Order: sequence, then structure tokens, then C-alpha cells
Amino acid sequence: MGVTFNRKQCVRSLCKLGFYKSGSGRGNHDKFISPIKNSNPPFIMVPRHNNIHCQNRILQQLEMMGGDKLVGEFVKNL
Repeated sequence: MGVTFNRKQCVRSLCKLGFYKSGSGRGNHDKFISPIKNSNPPFIMVPRHNNIHCQNRILQQLEMMGGDKLVGEFVKNL
């Protein structure tokens, strides 16, 4: 997919798409709940460190939730 982004860009783009953070938690990842009803998967995990190594996995999960349209919106908002 070839798109690079950091944590700040990822969180900002997800929030613009309507995702919201679920609780504070203590782990190494933040959970963002999807605004799409009955989406599979129902949430996306974003690492708390700034250098994200799982960018392709985040894009794959977005594609499973809403197809290429959602991925395009995400990339546009970066």
C-alpha cells in the first residue's frame, strides 16, 4: 500500500472519520471504535509510540471495515 504515517497523523485521521477512543487503558496500544455499525473488526488498535511499524495492518483493517473508500478517506485526511 506504500503509505507512511506516524501516530499523530493516524489518530487525527481516524478522529476525522468518526472513530473514537475507547477508555484510557494501561497497555501499549489505544483502541479506536469504528463508527460503522456491525463492522468486522469493530475496532482498530493503534500503538502508543510515535514510530508505527504496523501501518499496513492498520490499512488492511480499515479496508475490511469499509473497503477502498474508507482507506482513501483515511489517506486523504493524513
